[in-house]
Amino acid sequence: MNSIAHRVHRVGPKRQSGITTLAITLLLLGIVTIFLLFSSNVSFFDQRTATAENRATAAEQMAELAVNLGGEYLNAKRSVVVNTSAAEGGWLASTGTSRRWVRCPAGLLASEGGPVAMTHPCAAERSRVRREQMYYYDNDPSTADIDPIPNANLAGLQQGSLTSDTATSTSRFTGTTTVNALLCRLGYSAATPPEPECQASPTTGANIAITLIASNQQAGESSSATVKETWATAVTRVPSAAVPLIASGTVQGLGNAQIVAAPNAGGYGVVGSIWSPNNVDIGNSSTGCGGGGVGSVTTCHIGEYLQGTPRDQLKTTCITSNTACGCPAVTASGVDFLSGHSHGVKVERGDVLDADGDCGGADIQFFPAQHGGSSPKDDDTDPSDDSLFEYIFDVTNVVDENATTVNTNCGSSGTQNCAAATLIDDFNATVLADCSSLNTASTGIFYVTGNCDLGNIGSANNSVVLVVDGTIRINGNVDFFGMLFARSNSPEANVDRVTGNGNVKIVGSLVVEGNVNTTGSIDLIYDNTSVGANPNGPIPPGVRFGKVSGSWLDSQVGI
Repeated sequence: MNSIAHRVHRVGPKRQSGITTLAITLLLLGIVTIFLLFSSNVSFFDQRTATAENRATAAEQMAELAVNLGGEYLNAKRSVVVNTSAAEGGWLASTGTSRRWVRCPAGLLASEGGPVAMTHPCAAERSRVRREQMYYYDNDPSTADIDPIPNANLAGLQQGSLTSDTATSTSRFTGTTTVNALLCRLGYSAATPPEPECQASPTTGANIAITLIASNQQAGESSSATVKETWATAVTRVPSAAVPLIASGTVQGLGNAQIVAAPNAGGYGVVGSIWSPNNVDIGNSSTGCGGGGVGSVTTCHIGEYLQGTPRDQLKTTCITSNTACGCPAVTASGVDFLSGHSHGVKVERGDVLDADGDCGGADIQFFPAQHGGSSPKDDDTDPSDDSLFEYIFDVTNVVDENATTVNTNCGSSGTQNCAAATLIDDFNATVLADCSSLNTASTGIFYVTGNCDLGNIGSANNSVVLVVDGTIRINGNVDFFGMLFARSNSPEANVDRVTGNGNVKIVGSLVVEGNVNTTGSIDLIYDNTSVGANPNGPIPPGVRFGKVSGSWLDSQVGI
């Protein structure tokens, strides 16, 4: 009985002790819930931020695309973009329905007391002085609105059309981009050398700079972007010769010639005076180097030619009045000149670059257009060495590889001589029938279609590049400053292109597609007289637009 009572007592109600565990569990659950809510909020915020950044990036990409397409459109349509003729539909015409540019108004911006907001194309230029010399694009200047410049798609570019279009990003956001433009007509004046400034007239100055301002707005969104970049024209290629006398034919005569070698013709310190794929016969027959067929020629360094005259007086005192300047003769201690004839001595050294069986130096291994025979001297993989003209002017497609005549399928008509079209369209050369109008005030690039009786052309401060299709005749006393180029439609023909019996001093270089055969006295003093087009002349129709380094900005107004 006692045992039963004992068992009943032991199984009675237990003491309750789980309330603490429940409270702690609820507290932990609340903390976890708070963390979950916070992390969800952060995730949503990150998602919204990423979405906004994605849309902003898409808007900027579409604006960037529009700027690049606008620049490519300028290149595709450059024949009218840079043209000043109303009859030819030129955008730079001062009158007519083709005119596209309107002068930026004075006191333009609201911050300057003007009525125009910062969204006006002219607001892209911060400088008020510079801005008031610039022009904004307007498809119809007779109306009061401002029309955008091409936001053309690739199909529009290929068709040459001027269209507005929508762009779709890789993220499938659709937006409409407007491209406005601001024109600076670059030119030089006496008040602003040597850097060009925007000119007041849109019809003067040899280059233009167009700032494209692309603004993109996404459909149904607040995302937008503005990108601007300047595209400018520039005639960057300038012809120059690395050696004072270059001839694709034979070099004969020369009379009492004195040639000042180029100091770095073949690399630093490697001199060159005459370059020809034929034998320039200078040396002494007793040494197996010929009999001196080029007359009493002497080549020397510039320091030897000056003979004590200051270097800065080369183009003045040495040329016009100092007869002491000249290559030195043989002295008691030996030969002071490089190559040539003096006091009965005939010697040929490495400054004469020719092919004569290693007389004076190894035969040349390269010469433009020399592709025939068992040892061709041009490069079949190089499209710019098929004639001396291509090589000197750094152009292609004037002569086809392994061809012997100049192409005649160039120019707007497709029937022009390609060398002539290159000079006119790419280098803005002034075309002349002869040399009679050229004088000491002449400067720039000239193309003579007939013969040239050489006179005093250029000066110490005015160099020229003179390309002559006919024969260059030298008679009398002549001073020439620049590069004299005798061009041929058959670049390898052995025809006399430079003839005469005069006393001429050429400060620059003489390049001949053909033979040189002169007598008299010639001083040919090497000078790298690279000459570009007239900086205030018309823009060559073959010029191209390129991006101006450092001009990109993701804002309408510069900082």
